[in-house]
Amino acid sequence: MTWNIHHRLTRFAFAAGAALLTAVSLGPAWAQDSQNGSQNSSQAAAAKEKRDEKLEGARDKIQGARDSAQEARQDARGTAREDRRDIRDTRQQTGDKIGDARQDARGQIRDAREGARDTSREARDGGRDTVREDRHTTRDARETARDTVRDDRESILQARRDAMAARREFIADRIRSGDFGLFFRRMADRLQVADVSNRGAISQSGLKEGDEIVSVNGKPVSTEREFVDNLFADHQSNKPAQVVVKRNGQQQTIAVNTKPFVEEHANSNDELHDFGIVLDESDPSHVKVQSITPRSPAFYAGMKSGDEITGFNGQRIAAVKDLVQSIASLTGGSASLEVKRNNQQRQLDIDVPDNGQQDQTRTALKPVLPNNGQQPSSNQGQQPQGNFRPSAPQQPNVPR
Repeated sequence: MTWNIHHRLTRFAFAAGAALLTAVSLGPAWAQDSQNGSQNSSQAAAAKEKRDEKLEGARDKIQGARDSAQEARQDARGTAREDRRDIRDTRQQTGDKIGDARQDARGQIRDAREGARDTSREARDGGRDTVREDRHTTRDARETARDTVRDDRESILQARRDAMAARREFIADRIRSGDFGLFFRRMADRLQVADVSNRGAISQSGLKEGDEIVSVNGKPVSTEREFVDNLFADHQSNKPAQVVVKRNGQQQTIAVNTKPFVEEHANSNDELHDFGIVLDESDPSHVKVQSITPRSPAFYAGMKSGDEITGFNGQRIAAVKDLVQSIASLTGGSASLEVKRNNQQRQLDIDVPDNGQQDQTRTALKPVLPNNGQQPSSNQGQQPQGNFRPSAPQQPNVPR
């Protein structure tokens, strides 16, 4: 199409050039004719006619050239118009394609963003669900652990209560005469009372220092173990035990009620002796320490003989029962202790012993000593005689 336009323009240029050359070539001839106009009119007319013909031909050529140029211009305009239309269509198609591509790209980007957003949302929701499940799992584990710890604590407390109840249970095999304030000395095949406490149930039994034990409930006795076993053989029936003694050379029967001994044992303050504390009961208005058992919690806490206990674990102590009640409420660990020493208050920390580890009866008279798990023998030759005093008897310090 472009070549066709150039071809027509070239034809127009050649036609215009030919017309111009004709005009130039005829110019001198016209001048010569005007000079020789006088020669004859015929020649002039002929020349004029010829000139007019040439001029007409030149005009025709010029007009033809103009027409050709006009046609060429029109063709060029039509071609340009068509080209513009084609360009416009091409641009429109290109714009449409670009718009479609942009729309597709935007749709893909939008889809990708929505997919990423959905994936992120799902990941967040999954993470939240996982965290929520982990929290529930952790909470359940904590609650289970708390329940387990609570159950274990209850089991430990119950075991300690059972152990304390077992320790307070009256078992004659675990009792020795010194535990209730009665002391013997063995003379050959006889058992003689060496000392009797002036406090507690034993002070109301009727036994006296110097009495020789003949029999208990009709059974002869010659050892402390036989006396205790026979004395409490029927203690559950609450029947008085019949103790035959020889006093001042004469035999007499003493009815000993065993129930007060059992009650006294059940209400004994053994907890104090788990701490290694032996109280001085000569002054009921003060809780004073008479002695401290070596290698005991009280010993390692720094307590000394003569200390007055004024507070225990934040509780004011005014009597022995206050101290016993404060100790009974402990569950382990350590406790604070306030003592008065040389008119000065002191703060001490004392370890709380495990009551479940003790399986023997303790009293203020007899701290428990290890016996390697051996039970007392009933044979006379191997029978350990409790609290015998070969020398003159002394007044013991017994618990109330």
